[in-house]
Amino acid sequence: MSGAKARPRAVQYDGYGGADVLRLRDIDPPTPGPGHVVVEVRAASLNPIDWKVRSGMLQQHFPITFPATTGRDGAGTVIATASDVDPAWIGARVCFMAPRGVGTWAQQIALPAALLVRMPASLTFEQAAALPLAGVSAWIGLVDTAKVGAGMRVLIHAAAGGVGHLAVQIARDQHAEVIATCSAANADFVRGLGASQVIAYDKAAFDDRPRDIDVVFDVVGGEVHARSYKVLKRGGVMACLAAGPYKDEGAAHGVEVRMARVLPDSSALSAVVGLAGAGRLKPHIAHVLPLADFAKAQTLSQTGHARGKTVITLEPPV
Repeated sequence: MSGAKARPRAVQYDGYGGADVLRLRDIDPPTPGPGHVVVEVRAASLNPIDWKVRSGMLQQHFPITFPATTGRDGAGTVIATASDVDPAWIGARVCFMAPRGVGTWAQQIALPAALLVRMPASLTFEQAAALPLAGVSAWIGLVDTAKVGAGMRVLIHAAAGGVGHLAVQIARDQHAEVIATCSAANADFVRGLGASQVIAYDKAAFDDRPRDIDVVFDVVGGEVHARSYKVLKRGGVMACLAAGPYKDEGAAHGVEVRMARVLPDSSALSAVVGLAGAGRLKPHIAHVLPLADFAKAQTLSQTGHARGKTVITLEPPV
């Protein structure tokens, strides 16, 4: 019998479409180029960007080359390094946000060592995988872009979602007062995260209630963005993620619209992971699914109204 080790597997697709275009297939084992390491991925998270890119709805903004591997973040163990990378990385438990074009729903991937963040011993691979893209998005949106600080009043939309539930906790850790929107079914969950006021959008119009808000964190766009100007005080900030399209009407309302540029950022990820390691930030994981359930995972996300994060688990190739 041959003693050859099995090739790693990855979730890929050869063209735009629904979850049915996804395939689990063998790939060549990655080799680390200059400045890179190879990570054996043990958990990867699901983010809305995964199915939006796969569906083709973002192809004008994020063109991709097929076959494409899905996924933007995860956690695992370093198993190899390039000759110019400190070999002390080997064996390290790490989490990461991958550069665009490097899919993370794979048993092994090559990544720049500069993007890795060591996991605290208190975090599981699943918890660490839930943090990178969602946590960095919340940190860059609130801390780096909006400069949220003590005493500020912050309205966070979609507060029960993957980014939103971390954003509530980060804003509270910055000693801001948090007002949040979510569905009535998630209201108690969001209060438990630290929101002092929760507005259930399926029970009341959020723009009829709060006023003199310093910062709106908009992860939705569209109509929600347009209605949010009404609640901001003059001189306030609308911090936006690249979600639904919106029209910048900041000048007409005397506020500033700032687009959060979310890119792989080890300093932002280190800050987020540090909060989680200290117990001040807790990712909520709604679903943990094996790699074999890759299509189900993306379908769950595409239905919307998810609470927290969905994580898939991967085993080493054998």
